[in-house]
Amino acid sequence: FWIVFNGEVYNYLELRAELTDAGYTFHTGTDTEVVLAAYRRWGVSCVTRFTGMWAFAIWDVDTRALFLARDPFGIKPLYYLNDDRRFAFASELKALLTLPGLTRRANPTALYDYLTENVTDIHGQTFYEEIHQLPAGHTLTVPVDALEKAVSAPYWVPHWGQNRDIT
Repeated sequence: FWIVFNGEVYNYLELRAELTDAGYTFHTGTDTEVVLAAYRRWGVSCVTRFTGMWAFAIWDVDTRALFLARDPFGIKPLYYLNDDRRFAFASELKALLTLPGLTRRANPTALYDYLTENVTDIHGQTFYEEIHQLPAGHTLTVPVDALEKAVSAPYWVPHWGQNRDIT
């Protein structure tokens, strides 16, 4: 397993203790190592256990798939391009704009949303047709041998209308 991680998991010490009790041995004191161990233990559902702001990608050697995830509120960005020939991801758009063969065609829907509603982070769109943003609270699993079979799924959805007594 390999990981690229941007952000912070606030409850990593609690998760580390739980994973240690389950037999995992850690070599660092980092939340990154805890994220990777959590993925190994709980698979893609590990994201439901994290509290914090983060975006990450894990290369799973066993399944030959790349697993990407973004925090529930989308604080940390995660952009990607998947044209069924190649897959690339980055935490900034400008990194993907350097890819050869990118047309940089404007995304009319994203431009309309920005000009009429002043929103830029909605429905996984960007200003470029070929580049997408993983929506907040979503995962993306990309089989390296079948890029066209990439699957995005929400793992967290806000429950609107719930009242909480915070007194």
